[in-house]
Amino acid sequence: MPFLLARLLHLFRLAIAIGFPVPGTSLRVAGDSLTDLQVIAADWADLPRVQAWLAERRYGGVYILVGRSNSRTRARVGEGVKLWTRLGDHKADPQLDFVEEVYVLVSPIFHKGATVYLQEQISQIVQAEPRLDFHKGCGPLAGFPLGEADRKSLDLAVLLGLNLLHAAGLRVLQPGQSRLAQQVAALLAEAA
Repeated sequence: MPFLLARLLHLFRLAIAIGFPVPGTSLRVAGDSLTDLQVIAADWADLPRVQAWLAERRYGGVYILVGRSNSRTRARVGEGVKLWTRLGDHKADPQLDFVEEVYVLVSPIFHKGATVYLQEQISQIVQAEPRLDFHKGCGPLAGFPLGEADRKSLDLAVLLGLNLLHAAGLRVLQPGQSRLAQQVAALLAEAA
């Protein structure tokens, strides 16, 4: 049964298209033909191009800042509905001098409650990954309740988003680490 889940996740990867909107830069955009989800990724030095792309579209989402510190990969997860300004705030933060790459999962339908939920879910995945050191930012935000249907939709966004993050170059996170993939695996095991 684990093979079946791996095969399904692989099929999701087949729907991914990667584009390079600014030739000669590290900026790349991974999207799929199933949803409006996209991942924008780039070297940290190309952050202004990421900000320009985000400002033009005004998408909300969740981001992962990745780099090396003390010979280990380190990641910081954050969220925002105005990511084009939020990410710029991090450029001046000396605690984030380890950052080498930025990955941003966005959608035109992500509102503040959605971005907070996504940050919590992806933070849990990053914290559980033994190959990563988690750079804690601010604590979880309160006051953005979501209904069960919204959480289920966002769990699917995490699963598909992990596929897109992987395709964009963030290899340490895998779709199988999402809560939805784990629930499907448990159901498949139960059915067997």
